[in-house]
Amino acid sequence: MPMFLQGYKRTLSMNDLYAIDDDLKGTRLYERLLRSWHAVNRKKNHALTTAVLRTFSPELSFAIVPRLAYVGFSLAQPYLIKTTISYITYHKRLPENYGYGLIGAYALCYIGLALSQRLWMQIAFRTMTKIRGALVTSIYKKMLTVRAETTNSSSAVSLMSTDVDRIVMTTFMMVNLGPDVVQIVIALCIMGTQIGATAVAPVILCGVCIGIAAKLGQLVPPRQRRWMSAIQKRVGITADIISAMKGVKVAGLSVKVDKQIQGLRNFELERSVQFRKLQISTQLLGTSPTLLMPAVTFTVYAIVQTISGSAQFNVIQAFTTLSLLNLLVQPVMDLSIAWTTLSSGLACLDRIQRFLLKENREDYRILMSHSDQGSFSTRTSTEKQDYSLKPVIKIRRGCFGWKKDSDSAIIKDIDLDIMPGELTLIVGPVASGKTTLLEAIVGEARIFSGSVELTVPEEIAYCGQDAWLLNQSVKENILAFERYSKVFYDEVIEACQLVEDLRHFPKGDDSIIGSRGISLSGGQKQRVALARAVYNKKSIVILDDVLKGLDADTYTKCFEAILGPGGLLRRNRTAVILATHNVQLLPHAEHIVVLDEDGRITEKGSFDDLNSSDGFVSGLGLKKAAIQEIEAVVAEEEEIERTEKQIVLEKIAMIQELPKTDEKRKSRGKRNSSSLFSYIKSMGRVYFPIFAAFTVCNIGFRSAQPLWLNVWTAHNVKNPNTSMGYYIGIYILFGGLNVVFLGLQFWTFMIIIVPHSAKLLHRRVLTAVMHAPLSFFVATDTGEIINRFSQDMTLVDLQLPQSFMQSYSQVINAIAQIVLTCVGSGYLGIAIPVMLLTLFVLQKFYLRTSRQMRLLDLEAKSPLYSHFISSFSGLTALRAYGWTKLAEAENLHYLDDSQRPFYLLRCVQRWLTMVLNLIVAGLAVLLVGIAIALKDSINPGLLGVALTSVMGIGQTLSQLIQSWTQLETSLGAVTRINEFAVNTTREKDGPDMPPENWPSKGAISISGLSFKYGDNTVLNNINLDIEPGQKIAVCGRSGSGKSTLITLLLRLYEPTSGRIVIDGIDTSTLNLNELRESLVALPQDPMFLAGTIRYNLDPLSRETDETVWDALERTGIRDVIEEKGGLEADLNTDWLSAGQRQLFCLARTMLRDSKIILLDEATSSLDRETEARVDELVRTAFTDWTAIVVAHRLKTIADFDKVLVLQDGCVIEYDSPSNLLARDSKFKMMWDLQEA
Repeated sequence: MPMFLQGYKRTLSMNDLYAIDDDLKGTRLYERLLRSWHAVNRKKNHALTTAVLRTFSPELSFAIVPRLAYVGFSLAQPYLIKTTISYITYHKRLPENYGYGLIGAYALCYIGLALSQRLWMQIAFRTMTKIRGALVTSIYKKMLTVRAETTNSSSAVSLMSTDVDRIVMTTFMMVNLGPDVVQIVIALCIMGTQIGATAVAPVILCGVCIGIAAKLGQLVPPRQRRWMSAIQKRVGITADIISAMKGVKVAGLSVKVDKQIQGLRNFELERSVQFRKLQISTQLLGTSPTLLMPAVTFTVYAIVQTISGSAQFNVIQAFTTLSLLNLLVQPVMDLSIAWTTLSSGLACLDRIQRFLLKENREDYRILMSHSDQGSFSTRTSTEKQDYSLKPVIKIRRGCFGWKKDSDSAIIKDIDLDIMPGELTLIVGPVASGKTTLLEAIVGEARIFSGSVELTVPEEIAYCGQDAWLLNQSVKENILAFERYSKVFYDEVIEACQLVEDLRHFPKGDDSIIGSRGISLSGGQKQRVALARAVYNKKSIVILDDVLKGLDADTYTKCFEAILGPGGLLRRNRTAVILATHNVQLLPHAEHIVVLDEDGRITEKGSFDDLNSSDGFVSGLGLKKAAIQEIEAVVAEEEEIERTEKQIVLEKIAMIQELPKTDEKRKSRGKRNSSSLFSYIKSMGRVYFPIFAAFTVCNIGFRSAQPLWLNVWTAHNVKNPNTSMGYYIGIYILFGGLNVVFLGLQFWTFMIIIVPHSAKLLHRRVLTAVMHAPLSFFVATDTGEIINRFSQDMTLVDLQLPQSFMQSYSQVINAIAQIVLTCVGSGYLGIAIPVMLLTLFVLQKFYLRTSRQMRLLDLEAKSPLYSHFISSFSGLTALRAYGWTKLAEAENLHYLDDSQRPFYLLRCVQRWLTMVLNLIVAGLAVLLVGIAIALKDSINPGLLGVALTSVMGIGQTLSQLIQSWTQLETSLGAVTRINEFAVNTTREKDGPDMPPENWPSKGAISISGLSFKYGDNTVLNNINLDIEPGQKIAVCGRSGSGKSTLITLLLRLYEPTSGRIVIDGIDTSTLNLNELRESLVALPQDPMFLAGTIRYNLDPLSRETDETVWDALERTGIRDVIEEKGGLEADLNTDWLSAGQRQLFCLARTMLRDSKIILLDEATSSLDRETEARVDELVRTAFTDWTAIVVAHRLKTIADFDKVLVLQDGCVIEYDSPSNLLARDSKFKMMWDLQEA
């Protein structure tokens, strides 16, 4: 009660929830399950099921006693009904106190029902909570040890969420099975005393219907799997497309992918209809016995009595039997779905078992003995380890790869020593195995032969190519699990060039960066990850091309402050291994390792040694230079122009302004009735009224049956066995129409309304996404967008329809039951307003707390799932740093937090059920009291109708309030979808379609072009005339506006002023998709679509296979594609290295029909050899095309027609390269710096 009072008066928070005892905490639960898991034969089928049962079945058995007591109290109801009707009929023959005894018996029976149900459910839900805690902990612990390539985060998260939830509900079903069977057997035996052998009639009916339903039920799982597979495919493809929306827009594929996604949604809904048709059939067959049992039983009994000439069919027999039949309804329904539920739960346990038995990552690395390595002491920020001059890493004859087959080794037969305090650079061509070598050192890749020896395996800081970041503040990401030391922290921030960035963030280093660092630019992500590696002061630091995302100035300063002679890592005598394609760094390394295309070391040693011998390094012609000179030649791989810097700040600000927890709490108690009406509107104006009418008819004919039974028995008492055909026929008609309208209700809603509504709501979200401007995707967390297509669509497809149909049906059913109860005595109608008022106050009191508890349950699960996903995405780093134990502790913290609302929500629901049952107890006692007081004027038959109706009111009201609570939660999906569709801005689209074969020449005229982002001027008054076929290079420092010019040509942003004319047509007047489809662009980040290799190369299906193969041949990746199965094989980008991915995208551009190509730093992630191939293709494959190329290596553009030099958003030079080099120009200064 205190919690309900708190929830009613104010908004609940996690701090308001009661603490759970140690028995419900993850650590103890995991230890209990682990003992049982070790005791069973894990190779056998259902071994995990056996372990779970051994662990938790003893305490689950405690629920059996109160559950059987509940059965006993339930079975007492028919006896009380029989006795009450007998007393009203023959009260003159019985003593006065007999009636008072009945009132006491009703009170005892219904209060006993309320309390026993409360007790057994409490025990069951407590055990379910324990099973959840044990399984979630087991899955997470296994995830930390499993080989990363053998699973994926989505399947693992599905195990700990969906599968665990199903197992929990299966546990509840298990508690019911035995008592349900007992209740059915005893009820049938009692029924036999009333109607003799006719009692077998409902058994036969149930057996036939459930048998057919079971046969059909076997077809349900395959159809469900096909549906779930379609959902996963749609969500996966949608997520990939949303993550690559810039590439989609650049390629002019918005319409194409829109059709693809909507087509997948339509296919998914078709699969859902196939599943639902079968589901409706099995549900109808499972429900029909409970609806037809009275009609079949009474019909058979009446026929038998007519044939035998008996006239015993009276009101006492009829309503006693009817109450017994009512008691059969829930157990029969439980048994009808028991097999499906148990099979589903067993399948989930088996899936978890398979995951737990997956291959573990075997750490093959050998720890060098202290005698070999020397001792070392704990370091402070200025102290260093007392290393000897022996290596910290020794690899001997090492062969490494990822597949189990040793023939697939990527790194072959290498010997390598890494010395303390040295910078080792690993270089090599694309796909030479640089990343595999690094991951072999941290123990991730498979070892086929040889050995890896380390000083201390836990002393490695690892930064992969993709920065691993958490949805926390910048400071929390850098500190990770280390303590905060302000002096050293400030030193690291300055070294990683983050001071200026943090100064502009709204909350400095306390600013939340969003999931996966969504609010940061690529370079900022890498610098935060690099800062973590430096701050944690590990003996060994491994960096996989982490500097590639930085502009030239930042690159130079980071390198000098961290990896230079006086840098933080070098001062601490840290062994640093850096894989890079930037050969300009080679002179600054103590140790260089060169890999060839076969994954073998062709050269290793110091720069001086390698530069003086014949080989790769000496062939580069590099000279030792000051570190500052790197600035002139470093690839400006992720240029953060002014507009992009501004966008980063906008994103950071937006994330800080997301609804805080307190603001979310304020909204917990609010309802959104507009969402309910919006959902009803999405059903269709015609369909919903038809569904509503079918529901009323269904419940109306069900409610008419007991009334007709009263008429029938009254007639039979006066006129034995006359007009039996008439009364039987009407009764059977009511039962049959009840089933027919129930089927029509199911069919109309699930087969027609749900797909119609789901398609419309999905279309609403998809339209908003496809017409959103690029700035929306930059400023919005991708996960938030994907949630509209995944989590919210799941609610729209599954939970929302179910909760809506249940709520509406239970409202009509409750009204019908209350009316039938009042039929027994008109005086009871006086109490109904009081009861309704009580229920109104109760639902206000309950719903306000329950709604908050449900949201707290969801909120508490969110960090648990997020931690799981982030742990998996950073699995390599977690294991390299030696943080797995700390991550386990964090997971246990999140789990224990989530156990509180999970368990307490079930306690709150059980409280509601108990209170409603007590209200029904009061109603039953009042009804019987009125009947006893007015026994001379009460109709026994109508009293029987009222008493049998009272039996179901409590359950109906409980289901109504719970389904309504579920409905309110589910309607949140509709609210989010509507707000998303309304609040998402749309791109400014042009009305005109370009002429066929436009552009036919490639002439570009830019006049007065300016662009501002906020108050920041990015481009200012650009005027250019580019003739058809000219090759134009765009140069300039970071922030000069180079990439912005490309985005304006594609209208990814709209210019503040000025216009762009291509072949005589103003591009602002054109349809956006047609414009982008007509131009060909190759951005820095490769973009891929889900589907076959051919679909990715030619998404518009315009070219022949021969042409496609020719493009692959010219880009040099034909052999790779042929090896993977050819053009019709599904594309897996893991096959391709970073450079090969860009070559793949270049092949795609070669298949496009246009006269203009735009390249924006497209070669920045390529090694020199691959870059040379791309440059050559631009000259040969696009000979008569107009090309605009944002370039960073000036030597590659020496033969271009013109060079455009930008500075601070203005054109400062525009002339041929030869003319610019002939005079004292900005371009000549940049050229001379690179040549130096």
